[in-house]
Amino acid sequence: MPSVSVGGNELSYKFNGTRSRDQGPVLVLIHGAGGNARDWPEAWHGHKDRTRLMGLTARSEGRRLEEFPVYALELPGHGKSAGGGCSSVDEYAAAVAGFLDSLALENVVLVGHSMGAAIALTLAADGNDRIAGIALLGGSARLTVSDAILQGLQNAFESTVDNIVKYSWKKTTSAFFKGESRQHMFDAGQQVVYNDFLACSRFDLSDRLDTVTLPVLVIAGQSDRMVPLETSREMAEAFKHGKLVTLEDCGHYMQVEKTGLVAEELSAFLHENMVGAEKKS
Repeated sequence: MPSVSVGGNELSYKFNGTRSRDQGPVLVLIHGAGGNARDWPEAWHGHKDRTRLMGLTARSEGRRLEEFPVYALELPGHGKSAGGGCSSVDEYAAAVAGFLDSLALENVVLVGHSMGAAIALTLAADGNDRIAGIALLGGSARLTVSDAILQGLQNAFESTVDNIVKYSWKKTTSAFFKGESRQHMFDAGQQVVYNDFLACSRFDLSDRLDTVTLPVLVIAGQSDRMVPLETSREMAEAFKHGKLVTLEDCGHYMQVEKTGLVAEELSAFLHENMVGAEKKS
């Protein structure tokens, strides 16, 4: 995986190999707490020549995301990225901003999942001028984390991770995917995962949503037990240019459970707001 130096840490990322054309949009995927780039479908961010050989193309998973440059960033302390993680969403947002600066990316659409959605929302509210829009998957303007989870991550790490995984996925989801997300948290390590959930517990941007003037796509799972649908609906209604998409029979990891549908909605959002369309403000 390639990497780039940000704030003294080497941050790893995946890139699908597509080059930007005519100032078109660039997607940057931001994973959630305890995750890494593998939390996203390989067809979205894998190099298109390789994914075609594997039979995994963005075209087969919805409208053609492969026409856009896609970067899947690994946050500090996650995946192959260096660092010890962060204990606030603002710190992670600064790392993502540094990543955009280091690669000189423009007209960026941040696609964030869960904690990654909080990071994307923070950068949009701060008015980062590299960002043209955001897509929030399983996101909320205020994240609630129980004391039991925070204490459990410190004192009973494995069983607490098991409970987090249990409530993150639709009950009928394959054990393979649940096992993968569980392993990602173990790979990140106890301190990084604890700090991630601590960062989430401190996150509240509910009083700043009206400052976000960029196009916002909110994708929510009807069966999401981590971020209730009504929470996502209330957030979407507060944006000046917000759109809510609800996925039936879907849990918190909608990019995996409903890969094709989410890819279609992302592509439609990009074409409606960024491809040959006037920038909204």
